[in-house]
Amino acid sequence: MVEVRVAVDGDSAAGESLWDWLRQEPSLRGRVRHVSLPPQPGTMGSVSELVVEGVVTGTISTFAGLLGQSLSVWLSQRLSHGDAHTAVEITTADGRSVIVTTERAAEVEQLVRLALEGSTAPSATPSASAGDVQGG
Repeated sequence: MVEVRVAVDGDSAAGESLWDWLRQEPSLRGRVRHVSLPPQPGTMGSVSELVVEGVVTGTISTFAGLLGQSLSVWLSQRLSHGDAHTAVEITTADGRSVIVTTERAAEVEQLVRLALEGSTAPSATPSASAGDVQGG
């Protein structure tokens, strides 16, 4: 089973929008749950994030593609509707993470694949502002 955490850096409406979007995605339906994290030192209140579980017939690449495509479309729609800058951080169970933004929605699928497949650098390197894949 593959499990990733998805945190939205934006307004609370962005987090709720992504929650609704992923729950309605046919290939991810029933695999998304909402969790609350304890407050970080120096902050007020708790942070919530989504956990997406993938048990796929196929490979991690298949799951990465499904999640990446869904996030890409969601981010593109936010941008086309004039919504504020939104960043989404996807973190794998072993600590690798990637940050994707509305401005670079076209590269989301590639970056999610890199994080989930354990690569540390894309073969065709997108610009540094597209996102970072960080090892854990």
